[in-house]
Amino acid sequence: MGKLQSDIKETIYQEAISKIKKSENEINFDRISNVLYDMFENWNFCGFYMKKGDELEISSYESDQIPCSPINMDGVCGKSIISRNTIIVPNVNEFAGHIECDPNSNSEIAIPFSNYVFDIDSKELDDFDEIDEKYLKKIIDLIIF
Repeated sequence: MGKLQSDIKETIYQEAISKIKKSENEINFDRISNVLYDMFENWNFCGFYMKKGDELEISSYESDQIPCSPINMDGVCGKSIISRNTIIVPNVNEFAGHIECDPNSNSEIAIPFSNYVFDIDSKELDDFDEIDEKYLKKIIDLIIF
């Protein structure tokens, strides 16, 4: 394992997008979570939380552990949806309010859209960057509401 080089990461995302698009069914959260989780061995969580009132509830996911749900708005996902901005956390142990669902999580990215947050955790420190944000936003754009 270990942090992926940028060119390798981009290739994996391009392959993932191709697999997601080739789905015989409509593109949905389950398909996206499944494909991405299978393609990135560093990841231990890939899923979507939906805002319900003052909490976030798990929608669809693939994970090494059963995720926390519902969660409050103090963690990475909550702060992302409140600010309407992507949040990339190089070390979750240094993020005030981090909600630990899996003690093996070391870094995280959360991308808000509509009434949801696309959340991914990695076992590697500093595993997410602008490449992840770029491709994950492209994948979100594939979803039909």
